[in-house]
Amino acid sequence: MPERRSCLPACKRVVDSSSATEGRVMDGRKRTRKLTILLSGVVLAGLIATAVAVASINRSGKVTNFAGKDEIVEACTTTTNFQTIPAMSRSFTQGSGGGAGVVEFSGALSLSASSPSDTGFLRLTIDGVQQGPGVVPAIGANERGAHAFNWQVPLAAGSHTASVQWRTDLGGTLCADARSMIIFFHN
Repeated sequence: MPERRSCLPACKRVVDSSSATEGRVMDGRKRTRKLTILLSGVVLAGLIATAVAVASINRSGKVTNFAGKDEIVEACTTTTNFQTIPAMSRSFTQGSGGGAGVVEFSGALSLSASSPSDTGFLRLTIDGVQQGPGVVPAIGANERGAHAFNWQVPLAAGSHTASVQWRTDLGGTLCADARSMIIFFHN
């Protein structure tokens, strides 16, 4: 800070140039900060819109049949690789012309885990091929309750096998008690 002088008329005209410059620099920084925040918001909104656009898939089709399967015998796994949930696989025949189908799964699930970050995942395969949206986080560590997920799938004409598979992230004990799988399709 500059030295202050006393009583001289010329002193009244002395301007603290460092504070004036600092004020201009601060104004510039504020403008830059505001512009950065504004641009960050625009970029974030664009990313969210892109993620929503990529994740959102609409399908429709004529449903004339369904094939279902229920199981009540408890099954458990500690696998970290996908395996078919016992009794949650079903074959069906899609009519000529193909189209879309829906596979619904619901079950009483529990995950006992020593790690609080363990997760139980589900996925659907049709004829051994994973269907969209891919791997679905279904249950967190040390939770239990009814859980469900529905998949909309494109189907070619012909015979198919749908399987709901599960795995854990870190090897906790993932169990399914009462569970059900329903496939809606056109025949």
